[in-house]
Amino acid sequence: MRAFDIFSAAAGLLSSQVVFRSPAAPSSSETQILTPELDDYINRVLSDWNSPAGAGVAVVRLKDDGKWQVETKGYGNARTDGTKVTKDTLFAIGSNSKLFTTLAVGQLISNESLSPRISWKTKIKQIIPEFTLMDPIASEGTSIIDAMSHRTGLPRHDMMYGLNDKPLDVIERTKYLRPSMEFREGNQYNNVMYNLLSYVPTALLPSHPTIDEYVKANILDPLQLNSTTYSYEVASRSGNLADGIGRQNMNRTKNPLDGGIPRGLPYWHTASIENGHVISGAGGVISNAVDMAKWLQVLLSNGRDPYTNVSVIPEEVISAVFKGVTIFNASPNFNVTSAAVYGGGLWQSSYQGHVIVEVRGHKCE
Repeated sequence: MRAFDIFSAAAGLLSSQVVFRSPAAPSSSETQILTPELDDYINRVLSDWNSPAGAGVAVVRLKDDGKWQVETKGYGNARTDGTKVTKDTLFAIGSNSKLFTTLAVGQLISNESLSPRISWKTKIKQIIPEFTLMDPIASEGTSIIDAMSHRTGLPRHDMMYGLNDKPLDVIERTKYLRPSMEFREGNQYNNVMYNLLSYVPTALLPSHPTIDEYVKANILDPLQLNSTTYSYEVASRSGNLADGIGRQNMNRTKNPLDGGIPRGLPYWHTASIENGHVISGAGGVISNAVDMAKWLQVLLSNGRDPYTNVSVIPEEVISAVFKGVTIFNASPNFNVTSAAVYGGGLWQSSYQGHVIVEVRGHKCE
């Protein structure tokens, strides 16, 4: 098992995206959320699953008095040498990176100085002429919203690219990838399309920034998410980067939760720097609980810095990526849950009548 490298952030939202307030917490006091009891529970889960790794946890809440309550903690091991996870421990956040990509594209859509202007319905081929799919209808018709909501008809094809490829290398090869659905027939989670979206700033802007450079300049730096990076080198130099942790000699026949022998795994792309590598758009972001707590606050504040109230991501962009486009789970497994819809890096469903928005990667079923 790798170190817990996905920050799964679930926030109950009203349909108008007003930030969540806990009805159980008095407005006059700050009731601790990450209590010793919850600490014990998380540690017990790690122990029961024989996990040699750990997790960074961030919780945010806007109280009735308008002030934010923010709590961050680390649990378990960050490295095989026994180094513990702290609030500053850096993990690869995996497919949560997709949200940064769609919001970056959204910033370009809202940019009134951009000429020609683009919209969520703009055809990819108008922006990136090199883009071609085997299905000519999908090739000509694929829009930004189609690519971000996984409805091009293309399955994952994750083995068609290598770590040394650049985004344009992959884009120029998509014409050889066989679709497994008709265009807009259904959804198929697809990293290749997020590689495509990551190239939009490069294709549109005169300075041709990579997605790494664009996100840093327009999202990370303005929000002072100072520990967040696309670069292994930057993360490693901080001394806070967690190991990937695998388990050797597991006997799953005897015990599916066999702890095996913990082994540290090298980071998947040790040469990665902030230069727009092939996985940047789909899963390249590295961050910690502290920065992810503020990122949650930004999302719950409709794109505004929670402390300066400066709008960094336009509210209409937040609304666009929150909006469900494709259905990922049309048949809920429990009568207290609803169907799950996917917009642009965000899942939305309901639990017992409460709207749940989740920032996470593809769930395995």
